[in-house]
Formats: sequence, structure tokens, C-alpha cells
Amino acid sequence: MRSRSILFLITALAISILFSGCTEDDGKGHIFTYDITSNPASLDPQCAEDAESYLLINCIYEGLLSCGADGEIKCAGAKSYKVSDDGLTYTFELRKDRVWTDVNGYNEKCTAADYVYGFKRLFSPETRAAAAEKFFCIKNAEKLTKGELKDFSKLGVKAKDDFTLVITLEYDEPLFPLLLTTAAAKPCNEKYFLRSQGKYGLTAEDTPSNGAFYLKSRNYDPWSNDNNNLVLRANPKYSESTEVTALGLNFFIVPAESVTDDFYAGTTNSIPASGSLAQTLIRDGYEYDEFRTSVYGLMMNLKTAATKSDFLRYALLYAAEPSEAELPFGFSEAKSAIAPSVGVGGELYGDYLDDTPIIKPDEIKASTSYQSALGELDREQLSKVRIIAVENRDEDIISAVQTVMQQWQGKLGFYCDIAFLSQDEYDAALKSGDYSIAVTRLIGEYDRPDSALGKFAKGGEYSYSYMGEDFDRLISLSRSAERPSDSFKYCKQAEQLLIKSGTFIPLACCSEYFFYSEGCENIKYDPFTGNIDYTSALYKD
Repeated sequence: MRSRSILFLITALAISILFSGCTEDDGKGHIFTYDITSNPASLDPQCAEDAESYLLINCIYEGLLSCGADGEIKCAGAKSYKVSDDGLTYTFELRKDRVWTDVNGYNEKCTAADYVYGFKRLFSPETRAAAAEKFFCIKNAEKLTKGELKDFSKLGVKAKDDFTLVITLEYDEPLFPLLLTTAAAKPCNEKYFLRSQGKYGLTAEDTPSNGAFYLKSRNYDPWSNDNNNLVLRANPKYSESTEVTALGLNFFIVPAESVTDDFYAGTTNSIPASGSLAQTLIRDGYEYDEFRTSVYGLMMNLKTAATKSDFLRYALLYAAEPSEAELPFGFSEAKSAIAPSVGVGGELYGDYLDDTPIIKPDEIKASTSYQSALGELDREQLSKVRIIAVENRDEDIISAVQTVMQQWQGKLGFYCDIAFLSQDEYDAALKSGDYSIAVTRLIGEYDRPDSALGKFAKGGEYSYSYMGEDFDRLISLSRSAERPSDSFKYCKQAEQLLIKSGTFIPLACCSEYFFYSEGCENIKYDPFTGNIDYTSALYKD
């Protein structure tokens, strides 16, 4: 803790000296601080997979388009773009004032060739990019990724000239502009990448920036909790054309239990929170923004011996009455798998739904289904069922989980236990299928209900709870629908398949809060991605 405090004091002293001659505090020139709990694995946009990496990448790199927490898509590295009538050709006119830089003063224009090379890396079999599949709508992307095609000149991403980029799709993908706001679609300078010799995005000396901030230093010792940090400073090349009001960003890598203490101590400027912690922070008078964007539920693994049984899932579904649970602050009864404030085009999914529950508890159906499950499962298979949850994330919802577990015991005689895992262990379990039931915080990658439901579709995050082709078709129809009401109609049908199959049992709708210290303004938090935009952030002392 001592070295981190020293860094904080040095930062404060530097700011006071820099602005000692100012007579009026306009809030500009502050160095903002924030805690993260894991070392970002890679600041290479094409390879990144973890939330901490995405957070830093969003600060350092700029893509063609950007997406705010309100879901509005704006031009970023592109100054304009147009789409052909058939939806298959996107032509981007790039800004001519974006420049690559780094801690050593690298200086080169960001051009269309950098976006072409970024996509070539994304689809290169050697990269093994986890996000590549999301972009298979681009012409020949899938064939190149799978090695079925070797000639990258046939990729549907072309530089018409230095500042004109043309992307051709295999099929119309209505959400393609949203995909272009994600990390995987950031540009990559080929000369810089080759010069890094395998260290691209791993050190400050090998991490370029074409965005609002550049990486000044990176310190991490896995055997120590002291002085682990990433220091970012405003990119002077970017600021020449687009104002960046923050002087810099300091990200501290700390144990999860230190995050709240640091915010209270004033070492950090902001913190996301929910449940009892949020209640305490509100009571203590901190300013905040509130987001109702997620639903907690119990997700079944459809491939393990016990929970792949339709009869067992039906039994657990019809025996559950989550509405009887006493919920903590910030939680409310879930009437859907999707949070009511999630929407499309300014319209909310919650306004489309009526009060009719998708599933009503039914003890007769529950008992009959359970007896059928006992006929096809042995006791050993049932005894291995356990619920996994995330330590330091899911404690507030556990009372609702325990209520449902007691209902299962009382109505069915079915017993299981809860195991708390670290976030990394939990993510590994979901990826490998080493679980039966998971406490799941269902939230999309962006502000649309089909984004959350799409995690159960082909290629989605919850591969062990894949819902099948009928579900995929409904998600596709929702994404291509021209009117929000039609999109919501298909989402509701998909949601019915999800819940009625017993794959996901909604427990409670959760409000998330983003708190910031007194004097902070214009820090923009995206609850879907966890990204934070400090470009226009102010601090008025």
C-alpha cells in the first residue's frame, strides 16, 4: 500500500504545482485513479479477452466507431461512413488527424492500412483471436480464420486510399456498427507490431496509442500487492484535434478487498457497486449514477449428467418461487430474464412486457417431473450437483438462492450446496463446463435485450447452455427487426424458450451503481462493458 500512496501523493503534488497559477478551477488537468483487481493479460486489442484489458484498451486505442452507455453509436476514428442499399458494403472516410504515439514518442499517421492489418491479424489462424467468430459476417473472414483460404488479399477489408476504408460483408449484419465499437476492431500499425517482436501490448515500450491516452508505464509483480499499477497520460497528438480534459489515469492493481477501502480513503475517484455496498455509499452521501441493466438467475449446464435431464430442470423450475425471497437493497423481483430498462432505439423492453409471469410455480408438475428424473438418474449423479457463485460479487443475491434451495428441499427432497469461486475460477468453470448450476448475472455486451439472450445462442458465451436452432433464429430476427416492438416480440419468444426449458431461472433484477468522489464530473461508465470514458472528465476541487 505504501508505494501506491506515494504515487498518489506525487500525482497530487504535480497537479497542484501545474495549476498553482490558476485563479479559477475549470476542472481540467486532473489525474484520475481507479482500482482493478487483476493484471490486464494483454493490451493487444486483437488478443484481449478479460475485462481489465478491455478497460485499458478502450482508453488507449480508438476504433472507427464508438458506443456510449446510452447505446448511441458515433463516429470516432472515422469522420463519416455510408452503407450500401443492400447492407453489404460499408465505406468509411477516416479522420486525417489521428496519429500513433507511445511512451517513446512514436509518430506516424493512423491510416486505413492500419485497420486492414488489424482485421488481418484478427482472422489469422496464428492469432487465435477469441473474438474472430463475431466478425465472420465480413467476406471470407471465416474461411481465412479456419485456414480454408490462405490469400488475405481476398478479405473483405480494403484500403481504397490512405483515408478511405471499404468493408464488404458476406451477409447483412444489422449489428455490424456495434461490432466495430469493440476492442477486436481497433487498428494495428503493421510496422510497430512487427518491431515489438512478440511483446505487443505487454509493455509500455511496446504498446502504441491512437486514442485519448497512452501507456506511460506498467508495473506488476505477481508475488506482491505493492506498487502494481498502469499509468496513462493524455495523448498530446490526440489532444491537438480532440480535447482531452483529464491529464492522466492511474490504474492500481489491488486485491478485491482493498477496492472499497481505497475509495473511502480517497485514493481512487470512482467505484462500481451494488447491493449492501451501494446502500452504504448512498447513505454516506456519495454521488452516483444508477443502471438497471442485469438480472441474476440460476443457469443450468445442459451437458452434465444431472442437469441435462429435462425432468430435473422442469422439477427445479416449477418448485422455485424466487418472489418469496427477501431481497437486499437494489434488487427487485425479476419478471423476465431481461432487465426492464434495457431497450432498442430509446424504447424499453420492460414497457413491452405485461404482468403475466412466464412460469407459475406448480408443486404437482414439480413433483411429477422429479419422480421422472429419479427414474433416469442415479443418486450419485444427483449428489454431484452444486451451485457455483462468484466471491465478492454474488453475496447479496445468495439469500434468494438459499430460498430457492430450501424450496427444492421442502418440495422435492433435492439437496445441493454452494461453492464460491474467484472470478477467474468461475470463468474457467463456465468455459470448461465444470459445473452443474451457476449463479449468473445476465447482462448484454450492449444495450439491447438480444445481446443478453444471445449468450445462449450459437457462439455465445454460455456454450454449455446452448438453446438450439429455433432460439438462434429468434435472436437473428430480433437483431434484424426494423421496429423495436418487433425486436421485443422475438426476444420474448426466445426468452420463453429459455425459461420454459428450465435452462435459466430468473431470481432478481439488479441495479448497479457507479459512484464517484466529490468534485468529479463527466466520468462516463458503461454498465454493459465496464468501460469508463475519461476523455471529458473534470475534477473541481
